[in-house]
Amino acid sequence: MRAMFCEFSDSLKDGTYVFVAKVGIFETSHEKLHNDFKKILSRAQAISS
Repeated sequence: MRAMFCEFSDSLKDGTYVFVAKVGIFETSHEKLHNDFKKILSRAQAISS
């Protein structure tokens, strides 16, 4: 999750971000996790245009 946050950090709006990893994260593919990460940031309108 830290690496994904770093990947998106240049396009994130200023703010405080808290991510909670639950047990199911270990059973999720990297691709799905990456897509979900991007989707959540978009829904939260955290990605600047």
